[in-house]
Amino acid sequence: MNNRNRFNAKSAVIGIFGSMFLLSGCHNLQGTNQEISNAYADNYEISGTTRDDIIGPVHPAIFTTVDRSNKGAKRKYGPVSSKSGVKLSLETGRYVLTGHPTGNIFIYDENGNLLVQELVGEKVGVPTLTADIDSTFSVVLDGGYDIATIEPVKTALSTELTAGIWDVGLDIEPGEYTISTPNGYGFVQIFEQGEEPRLFELTAGGLTYSKSLVELKEGQKVRVSRVSIVYFERTSEADGDD
Repeated sequence: MNNRNRFNAKSAVIGIFGSMFLLSGCHNLQGTNQEISNAYADNYEISGTTRDDIIGPVHPAIFTTVDRSNKGAKRKYGPVSSKSGVKLSLETGRYVLTGHPTGNIFIYDENGNLLVQELVGEKVGVPTLTADIDSTFSVVLDGGYDIATIEPVKTALSTELTAGIWDVGLDIEPGEYTISTPNGYGFVQIFEQGEEPRLFELTAGGLTYSKSLVELKEGQKVRVSRVSIVYFERTSEADGDD
């Protein structure tokens, strides 16, 4: 092969890889390698920088588990009169938070680190947000609300988790599950101390319907975000195992 042909062949290879690079830039897994892309295609798991951008910083206080007896925890209900919202301090407990019509709820740790942000209300977003709140935390409800309700909630094992943060072993049993949502679009995040967080994308409706296989371990935290409810189905049940 002469030099001119070698140059043309080399240019063709560069052109092919350049086109592949441009195409991959249009996908929401931009910057990931083939292995990560395959993991998404097989199980709707998002990894790499895309995962980090969606989850954001993970602060140690996310692993806080409060006394679930809710001693001292009290219901709060009232108007949000300020257009800039309100900042609240609550007694330690597990709470379900909501408001009317729709706004953002932020939960910060004692150092001002943002632990949770969720759009909650009747119009858009999720209907409620459930979380453990320590007395050192602060809760901010923005000016989208006219009225807010914050209520202590009892702990019970379930395989249907709504938007919020849940403890494996307290709120859902450890095990292997297939996860899905009946409608909407959102995420399931799994946190484990000393490990990278895991992120699964949930879609339902139209031509898209996702199911992911997850393994939950005692002590992990599960966060359901941007979607009203997620079904956790035991894999033995999903496979029709008698």
